[in-house]
Amino acid sequence: MDRTTLITRTVAEPETPPDGDGGAGVDPDPQPEPSPRPPEEPVSGPEPEPAGVPDADVPPLAEPRGEHVLAGEGIDPTGASVSTAAVRAWFAALPADSTVVVRGGDVIALDGTIRIDRRIDLRGGGELRFVGGIESAPALKLIAAGSTVSEVRITYTGPAGSTSGERNVGIDIHASDVVIDGVTVDGFQNGIINRPFGEYGGVVITGCHVLNVTGAGGGSGSGSSAGEDRGDGITIWGARASVVGNIVTAASGADARIGIHAESLPDYAIDPGPWADALITFTGNVVTGPFRRGIVLEGVSHSVIVANTVSDATWWGIALIDTRATAVVGNTVRWTRTAAEHPGSAWKPSRCPIMIYRDVQGATVEANQIEIRGDAAAAISLSAAVLPGSNSPVGATDTVVSDNIVRIADGTCPNGIVLDRAVRPTVSGNRLTVSLASGVVGGVLSYHCVDAMLTDNSITGAAVTNGFGLHHQGAGSIVITGNRIDRIRVGVAVVNCTGGATIVGNTARECEYGLDTYGTTGRSVVQGNRWESNNTAHANAQPQTSYLSTRHMGLARPYGGASGDLLVGNGKLWVNDQGTWRSATLT
Repeated sequence: MDRTTLITRTVAEPETPPDGDGGAGVDPDPQPEPSPRPPEEPVSGPEPEPAGVPDADVPPLAEPRGEHVLAGEGIDPTGASVSTAAVRAWFAALPADSTVVVRGGDVIALDGTIRIDRRIDLRGGGELRFVGGIESAPALKLIAAGSTVSEVRITYTGPAGSTSGERNVGIDIHASDVVIDGVTVDGFQNGIINRPFGEYGGVVITGCHVLNVTGAGGGSGSGSSAGEDRGDGITIWGARASVVGNIVTAASGADARIGIHAESLPDYAIDPGPWADALITFTGNVVTGPFRRGIVLEGVSHSVIVANTVSDATWWGIALIDTRATAVVGNTVRWTRTAAEHPGSAWKPSRCPIMIYRDVQGATVEANQIEIRGDAAAAISLSAAVLPGSNSPVGATDTVVSDNIVRIADGTCPNGIVLDRAVRPTVSGNRLTVSLASGVVGGVLSYHCVDAMLTDNSITGAAVTNGFGLHHQGAGSIVITGNRIDRIRVGVAVVNCTGGATIVGNTARECEYGLDTYGTTGRSVVQGNRWESNNTAHANAQPQTSYLSTRHMGLARPYGGASGDLLVGNGKLWVNDQGTWRSATLT
C-alpha cells in the first residue's frame, strides 16, 4: 500500500461512552441559611481506551518520527469542504512522538472529534475549524501523556453546545503532563478541560486565548438552575497544574459559568498520588466577560490565585470554596455588574468581587485591588453555608484579609468586608470606601465570629446618616485596634458580645457616635481611643468594661455603664455614681 492510498483511507472514530465531570462547580446560596444544590449530573467513569495503534492493514507512515505537515489527499486546506475522515485516517497512521504541523494559512474544516491516542507535538499557525457534529463532544481529545499543542487555532462555528449530557469542548485532556501553549480556542461552550478521571497531574496551560465561551445559563431573565454544570474557559480537575498568562473571555450576552476553575473530584481519582487535588497555580491571567465567576478554587489545597485581572463577573470575581491552605494575592478585580444583571438567580448568590465561601481553612486574601463600577453587596465576603449532610452553617477558619484596597468608581458597595461565622479571622491594613445605602452599611461587619481581630484598617463612609465603621455582633471575643474611621454614623459597634472586646487606639472622625457597646457583657477594655463625634462618644457603656482612658468623648452626657465607671475627655471627668453620670470640669 503506497502513501497516497494510506492518506485517503478513512478510519472511523471509535465509539466511546460520553465523558462526565461530576456536575462540578456547584455553588449554593452563599448565605447562612441552607439552600438547595442542583442535581448532580450522572457521570460515566473513565472510558475504555483502545491500544492506541491503527488497524493492522494500515501501516505507519513511511517517514520516520519527526515533523509531518497535516496535508494530503482528502484534506482540504481551504476549509471549503469537510476533511474529518481524511484527518482521522492521517492521525491513525502517525507514529508516536511525532510533530504535526498545521501550516499557517491553512483552514481545515471538521465535523467530528479528532482523537489523538499517542504522544505527539501538534503545532503551527493554521486553523482547525469545527463546523458541527460536536455539540455534545470535544473537538480535540488528547489521551496520551506528554503531548503538547501550541500556536494552533481551534475554532467552533457549529450549533450551540448541548445543555445536558456531554459538553462541547475545545481541547479535552485525559492524560498527565500535557502542555497547551499559545493556542487560540474560540467559540466553544467549554474551552480547555483537564478531566478528573485518574487525577491527571502536571498539566500546563500557558499563553492561550480562550475566547467567546458560550456557557449554558439562561441569563438574567431565567429562574432556572441551568448553567452550573458547564460553561468554563479553563477547567482543572487534577493536581500540580499551572495556568499562566492566558486570556479568557465569555461571549457577549452569554451566561457562562467560570473563567478559570480548579476543583477536586476525589471520587474519580484512580491513582491520585501524594498531591491529590493540590498544588495548582493560577497566575497572570486576564478573565473578562459575563462569567458568573471569574476565577475559582474549589475543594483543592495548597494552591494560589496570584496577579490576575478579572472583570465583568456577575456572581463573584474571585472565589475560594471549601479550600485548604490557599492564597488570593495581588489580583485586580474590576466590578462592573449592574443591579439588572442577575444570572443564576435561582442560587441567590450574594454578588461581590471576592468571595471566601463556606469551609475555607487557612486562606490569605492580600494586596488585591478592587474597583467598584457596578452594584456589589460587599467587596470581600467570608460567607457561611451548610455543608452537604449537615444542618449548621460553616464559615471560614484562620483567614487573613490584609492590605486590600477597595475604591468606589461610579458604583455602589455598601459593605467593605463581611465576616459571617468566621473562626479566628484577621482583617488588617485594608483601605476601604463604602457607599451610602438604604440598608446596613459597614466598613467591616462581623456576624457571630469567634476570636476576630480587626486592626489598622482605614474606612471612609459616604455620610454620617447611617452605617458602622466596624461592627461586631455575637458572643465571640474581638480585638479592635488602630483603625481609622471617617464619615459614618457609628465609628465602632460591639453588640451583645459576651466573650469580651479589646478596643484600643482607634480614631473616628465625622461620626455621630464614636463607640456603641450595646448588650456587651463580657469583660472588655476600652483605652486610648479618639472619638470625634457630634453626639455621645460612647453609647451603652457596660458594667464589665475597664475604661483606662477615653479621649475626645464629646460634650454629651454618657449613658449606660455601672456605678464606679470613669470617663475622661474634653476637660471633663465623668463618674458613674449609682447609675447616674456626674461630671466635674478639670482645670
